[in-house]
Amino acid sequence: MNKGILLVLSGYLMWGFFPLYWALLNHVNPSEVLLHRMLWAVPVLFFLVYSKSTWKCNFKESLSSKKELVFLLITAILITINWGGYIFAVNLGRVVEASMGYFLSPVFNMIGGYIFFHERISRLKQLAVFFATIGALYYVLSGDSFPWLGFVVGFTFSAYGIARKAMSSSAVPGLYIETLILLPFLLIFSLWFYTNYDIAFFNIDISTDILLFLAGAVTVVPLALFTAGTKLLPLTTVGILFLITPTIQFLIGYYLQNEPVNSNQLIGFVGVWAGLIIYSYALVKNK
Repeated sequence: MNKGILLVLSGYLMWGFFPLYWALLNHVNPSEVLLHRMLWAVPVLFFLVYSKSTWKCNFKESLSSKKELVFLLITAILITINWGGYIFAVNLGRVVEASMGYFLSPVFNMIGGYIFFHERISRLKQLAVFFATIGALYYVLSGDSFPWLGFVVGFTFSAYGIARKAMSSSAVPGLYIETLILLPFLLIFSLWFYTNYDIAFFNIDISTDILLFLAGAVTVVPLALFTAGTKLLPLTTVGILFLITPTIQFLIGYYLQNEPVNSNQLIGFVGVWAGLIIYSYALVKNK
């Protein structure tokens, strides 16, 4: 299997089952969960960067480039909005809505690939993108109201992937710099949050503490896999394959968390899967 495909698929499968993990923390304020995700990511990324010489060199090169740092500031903001929005959705019991936004990812990626990277795809893949796009739009727009929370989550994720593909920073060093850029703001927000709200860390039970502590690693691993794979694949491929993630999240929300889904959304879901199957066939047959 293509290395890029293997990397993004591994990340996508992990993300797909994320609702099950974050649901274990639904008794914790979403802001505190986000803080732990980002704060504990710092030591995890420090260990990873300095465990590999090429990552260490890339980290130093990225720090010396003002242009790269500006882009990393932008991507840091995008991924923060994405992380926070998704956890907020899970804690509000709106996993299905969050998955709606992610279903639009292939559309955003296709547009980004065409405009910024001049990507072209075969007619069979164009047909797959057509089915996926129609299905995604039908899925998103058939609800009782426009899923703004899901749209923000999906758009910021796609924008993050497009921006990171254009940058020279490798997956892990780039993510480490993003967290370091945000660290001063995180520490200030942490002090404010911990003085104004009841906190869960060390105040509820040991299982909650462990889940919050592991939030950093749970956050870093799939994102690093995704970013590394994105640099090796066309954005359209990255977007189409990503449909696996919201599909899993949709099934979890519907079957395990009893979230309501209407028949129109199911029709859109069929279009999305038709596109995914056709595109997968085109990849296997190299068409």
